Parts: sequence; C-alpha cells; structure tokens
Amino acid sequence: MTCGTTGKALRWTLGAPAPAASLALLLVLIAAGCSDHPDGGATQPAAPRVAPGPPDRVALIRDQHLPNVELTTHEGRKVRFYDDLVKGKVVAINFMFATCRKACPAATQNLAEVQDALGDRIGRDVTLLSISLDPERDTPEVLRGYAQAHGAKPGWYFLTGKRDDIELLRRKLGAYELDPVVDADRKQHTGIVILGNEPAGRWKAISVLSKPVRIRQAIERTILPATQWPTGEAVVNESPREETEVGKELVQPGDLSDLPVRD
Repeated sequence: MTCGTTGKALRWTLGAPAPAASLALLLVLIAAGCSDHPDGGATQPAAPRVAPGPPDRVALIRDQHLPNVELTTHEGRKVRFYDDLVKGKVVAINFMFATCRKACPAATQNLAEVQDALGDRIGRDVTLLSISLDPERDTPEVLRGYAQAHGAKPGWYFLTGKRDDIELLRRKLGAYELDPVVDADRKQHTGIVILGNEPAGRWKAISVLSKPVRIRQAIERTILPATQWPTGEAVVNESPREETEVGKELVQPGDLSDLPVRD
C-alpha cells in the first residue's frame, strides 16, 4: 500500500500532536488515498505487460547509415542526401570521380546500359546517384560534362560536396576498404552499387563491374518484394550466377543493415 497523496500530511504529524479535527481529516485522507483502488474497493488485477516490438528497421538504417549531408548535383542544385535523394525512394548509389581512368569508365558505362534497360523507370521507380570522391576537382560543371559524355538522362544525378561529408557518407554506406592504406587510395576505391528501397528498409549491394543485366535484376528485386519477383525461363536463363568451385551459385549481395556503425 502506498501513500503518495498524503506524504505531506504524514510528515506534518511527526511533529507536535495534531488537533483532533485535523487528525480525523488525516485518517479520512489515509483511508481514501492509500487504498489500492480509487474507490477504496478490491484490488484490480495488474494490466498485462506488452512485450516490446521489433526495432524499426527503416529508422535504424536511416539513423545509422543515411546521414543528411548537403550535396550539389551536376545541375548545380543544392540537395540533402536523405531528405531530397533517398527518403521514400528506391536508389542505386555508387562512388566515382571524373578523372578516374581505371574502373570508373567501365562502371559508368555499365550504369548507362542499366539506365537504358530500365527506360522510363529511371527517375520514376529508381534514382541513380553517382557521388564524386574528388569533390575539389569535380565541380558541378565538370560533373555536368561527365554526365553528358555518358548519356545520363533525368533521374541520374552526379553529386559533389564537402570532402568530410562525402567521406562520412561513404563510410556510413559501407563503401570502404578494410585496409586503411588501400582505402586511402582513390584509385582503389570500392566498386559497388548500393541498392536501397528506403521505405521498405531493404538495402543490398552488388559489384558495379557486374554485367549490366545483373545490376538491372538486382535493382528490380530491390524495387519489388520477393513475392513479386519475375519468374520463368527467361529470368532463370539470365539470373546472376557465377562459376565457383562447387558449381553455379547465386550471387548474394551484402545487406547494409549488417554493416558495423563507423563514425
């Protein structure tokens, strides 16, 4: 039994004797306020505890992996990474820089073929985001020329920004090498396409040097839930499988939510 409502009165009675009228009032307060039931009746059973639900996957990924840094598009428009480019969308994200002469041209060409294969779904069902690792040189003007040279259409954005913001974004998205020496060399940057269905909380990654058909399929599977993935002989024949020591195995992209949080 608790007496939270009469604690003040009880402390007051620890001093000099109380007048009779006040003592009577005190007894009434104790009887009414210290019962287990508001009306002084029988004790009611405690409400069952509700077990906490599973964590909000969408919020967890947003808070740990999708910093809302400011970037600038190749069109010169200021945007926020999460608010303007990712929130509520399906995205395919890669990192590149315009003066790269090794993997970047092939990677960008692969994405250009994916863009053509998806047609008018680019900008509507999925957005392509190519983020520069050389923001000091890759001004919006430079990236605009790069985008035009590779036939980028509406719905494919080339982005630059502050180096620290891009580095934060790269690490939060898991596009880094475990070896810090290799990671510091832009020429050896991680060549992946990070695929995300933000409202569904589904995030995967696939090599940007994979065949364009594989990248397209991975994007389509990011857009659609597994129950709606296309099936049939045509899909089976082009499914992303590779020869390994144990035969043909399905290429399984990594899951962004499994990455450790790195600041």
